[in-house]
Amino acid sequence: MKKISMLLIALFLLNACVKQTKPESLYDQLGGAPTIDLITKNLLDRILNNEKIAFLFKETVREDLHEKIVSQLCQETGGPCVYEGLDMVEAHSGQEIKYSEFDVFVEDLILAMEDANVPFTLQNKFLAIFAPMREDVTYQ
Repeated sequence: MKKISMLLIALFLLNACVKQTKPESLYDQLGGAPTIDLITKNLLDRILNNEKIAFLFKETVREDLHEKIVSQLCQETGGPCVYEGLDMVEAHSGQEIKYSEFDVFVEDLILAMEDANVPFTLQNKFLAIFAPMREDVTYQ
């Protein structure tokens, strides 16, 4: 009887420990800072050379944009970063970005994730976080 009681207590404590662990963030699932940095590098390589949207970034300093994107991606995926840039409406105000241009950006983002070997399921989770920003970025 004593062994059964001890076993039940051990199982209870183990169960309590399991419930207290928090689920792994998308940031962690992606591989953390190195992967976020690589996705951002790949994305900038693509968008700054994509004739369909490169003109949108002609006034942009690559290093500054890289830093802002890394910070935002990190925060939005549950990483330890705090994004301190403008919100998406302010950042894109006056640019009149069309839906088709936003879609080209997303296509390049998908390719950037593929280049970084991000699994398809994680790509979908990633895109689900950022898809709602479409209305904040376009036609501002």
